[in-house]
Amino acid sequence: MMWVRSTFRPFQQLRPSVSLFRSYSSSAAAVQAERTIKDGPRNDWSRQEIKDIYDSPLLDLLFHGAQVHRYAHNFREVQQCTLLSIKTGGCSEDCSYCPQSSRYNTGVKAQRLMTKEAVIEAAKKAKEAGSTRFCMGAAWRDTVGRKTNFNQILEYVKEIRDMGMEVCCTLGMLEKQQAVELKKAGLTAYNHNLDTSREYYPNIITTRSYDERLETLEHVREAGINVCSGGIIGLGEAEEDRIGLLHTLATLPSHPESVPINALVSVKGTPLQDQKPVEIWEMIRMIATARIVMPKAMVRLSAGRVRFSMPEQTLCFLSGANSIFTGEKLLTTPNNDFDADQIMFKMLGLIPKPPSFAEEQVIEAENYREAASGSA
Repeated sequence: MMWVRSTFRPFQQLRPSVSLFRSYSSSAAAVQAERTIKDGPRNDWSRQEIKDIYDSPLLDLLFHGAQVHRYAHNFREVQQCTLLSIKTGGCSEDCSYCPQSSRYNTGVKAQRLMTKEAVIEAAKKAKEAGSTRFCMGAAWRDTVGRKTNFNQILEYVKEIRDMGMEVCCTLGMLEKQQAVELKKAGLTAYNHNLDTSREYYPNIITTRSYDERLETLEHVREAGINVCSGGIIGLGEAEEDRIGLLHTLATLPSHPESVPINALVSVKGTPLQDQKPVEIWEMIRMIATARIVMPKAMVRLSAGRVRFSMPEQTLCFLSGANSIFTGEKLLTTPNNDFDADQIMFKMLGLIPKPPSFAEEQVIEAENYREAASGSA
C-alpha cells in the first residue's frame, strides 16, 4: 500500500507572528476601538484622530465598530422610535434640505398644531406596533411666543409618558426655562441636530447659527433631558465636514445619548433637490466612526433608510447602529414599511430595546453630581 506524505502542519506553525498580526491590525479604527474598550468614553478627541478612524480600511472600520458595539451594548437590541409631525409646514427658516420651509415650493402646506386626541391616538398605534419612543416634531424656528401651543405640547408629553413610552420632541430652539418645563412634564429626550460641520453649515442654513444650536443642547443637558443630536450626510459637504460634525459631537462635555445619522432624502422644490443619493458605504463609515468615538450613544440609522436594502441595513447594524425610526413617514418624507421592518428583525435576530427610564435616573444623578462639584 502506498502512503502519501501529509503536508499538514501544526496550528502553531501556521499562526503568524505577533508582530505580523499587529501590522495587519494597526489601523486607527483598531487602535482606537481597543482604547475605547479599555478606557471607556472620552471627550478629548482630536479632529485628526477621528479622521484617521474614518479613513481606516472599510472592512476594518466595520469590524472594529462592531467590536465596540458588542462591548458597550446588547448587540441584538434595536430601539424602535416613531416620529410624528405634530405641526407641519410654514417654517420661517431656510434649511436647504427641508420641504417644510415656507421659502420653497414643495407642495407641503402649513398646518395647525395637531389636536391632543390625534396625537395620543398616533402614539397608541406606535406603541401597539412595537415603538418604545414617540417623537413629536414641530416646524418652528423656536418656541418663543408660542405659549399656548407649548403648553399643549407639555400635556401631550405627560400623557404619552403615562402610557409607558419614552417621549422626545424637536421643536426648534429652546430657552432655558422651556427645557425645565419639558423635563417636569416627563420628556425623555430633545432632538436638535447640528446637521453638518461648523464650516459647511452656512452653506445650508442662514437663519439660525451653529452656536444657537449648541446653546439649545446646553439648555437641554442642564435641564436633565437626554440629548439627541446628529446630522445629515449628502448635503454636498466634503468628508472633512462629516468628520467635523462627529468631532463636535464627540467633544461635547457629555456625549449625546442619541446620535441620528441621516442620509439626505432630496425633495423637489428644495435647493438640494438634485443632490446625488448617499451610498451605503458612506453610511457605514459614519456609523462605525460614531460608534467608536461615542460608544455609549444610541446610533440611529435615521432618514434615508428607506433607500437601503435589507442586506445594506444589516451592514449598518453590524457596524454599530442600534436605533431606527419605524412608521410610514419621517415628518413629511417616506420611511420603511412596518411589516418589512418586522421581517427584517426576525431575519436578523434583532429584538426591540425596551424603554430606558432607569437610565434617565442615572443620567439625572450624574448631572446633579457634576453641578454640585462645579459649585463647590
